Amino acid sequence: MAARRLVVAMPKGGSGKTATSVAVAWGLQRAGRRVLLVDLDPQGNATAALGVEAAPGAYGVLELLLRPELPFEPRRVADTLDVVPACPWAVGVDMEVQRANQLTGPVAVREALARVEGAYDFIICDCAPSLGPVTYNALAAGPILAPVETTRLAVSVIPELGRVVQQLRRGVAPDATVLAYLPTRFVEEQTESREALRTLEGLAGDRVLRTRIPLATAIARSLAEGVPLYDPRYRPSKGPPAYLAALDELLPLLEARHG
Repeated sequence: MAARRLVVAMPKGGSGKTATSVAVAWGLQRAGRRVLLVDLDPQGNATAALGVEAAPGAYGVLELLLRPELPFEPRRVADTLDVVPACPWAVGVDMEVQRANQLTGPVAVREALARVEGAYDFIICDCAPSLGPVTYNALAAGPILAPVETTRLAVSVIPELGRVVQQLRRGVAPDATVLAYLPTRFVEEQTESREALRTLEGLAGDRVLRTRIPLATAIARSLAEGVPLYDPRYRPSKGPPAYLAALDELLPLLEARHG
């Protein structure tokens, strides 16, 4: 059976994409699911947050996307959790993917995932905070989870993401869709957070998850320390239960999408 795919993307930095990708990956792993995280962001924050060091010459995103003749060699993070590390030194990945797009359209990520998905239950793609060629390809590869920082500026980017998805739907990815929007860094006491959330709900309606990921120090600490958010040291925080609640909302949506 093919893996369920989830593309975590938002064309704005600071939205919580990497935190969400990693938290979802660990949440699925702790439930016994076979999970692959593909770090498509050259910054490599998801790779580092999983405790993996991206090394020149080692298998990574460049090889996954552009060297299909090579053996698939992800890095093992934990039992049932693998990662394809980012390639921060491979500045030509975007250019090579763009060149391939001219011949085949934005299908590089989709085809790469199809080659390996039989070994996993879930594949999560952590995207860069931009709409470059690799991210554009990723948006065509599976349903999108869009983390949205609850600020006016972050919410203003939503229409841009929608336009790109519509463009893909008219081309090689007629099923391209934003599966859900996840409000992040929410502070109930702040007027801007509440107003941004209302604006997001007005734009996206019932595609906004009910869960709000709070602004929590433990989330940032877990990424910096390379430790799963669900480690006992972070138990007092509201971050871990919020991400587990978001995952509980996401799973039925992914299963319905998978058919």
